[in-house]
Amino acid sequence: MRFWPSNIAAPKKVLRRQYPYIKSSHLDEAIAASFGFNSYAAMCPTLHQVSAYARLVVVTDHLLMLLRLEELGYRNIAPEPLRRLIWNITFPDDRYDKDVGQIIRARRRPAAANAG
Repeated sequence: MRFWPSNIAAPKKVLRRQYPYIKSSHLDEAIAASFGFNSYAAMCPTLHQVSAYARLVVVTDHLLMLLRLEELGYRNIAPEPLRRLIWNITFPDDRYDKDVGQIIRARRRPAAANAG
């Protein structure tokens, strides 16, 4: 997923629906942990700096999220349903904007056989 503010909000919405008993701030912490940050406070400056100047694509690790939730006292969350939930999230901001997406697709297109 693209490391972008609206894409950080998307998993929180989904997680709030699935796990309504988890405090909002704890979900923030767990989401930050899933990207490898030690805390939500550590993630925020990076998120705002990157979203202003660069395009960064990151992977969410549901096990890091689960470990952080366990540290916060939520010990009865099954890993596999959490993994499937995270995997199926639709993120509002695609990895690439329209122009970059077209460039990438063009580079991946095989050359014509007669383009000698």
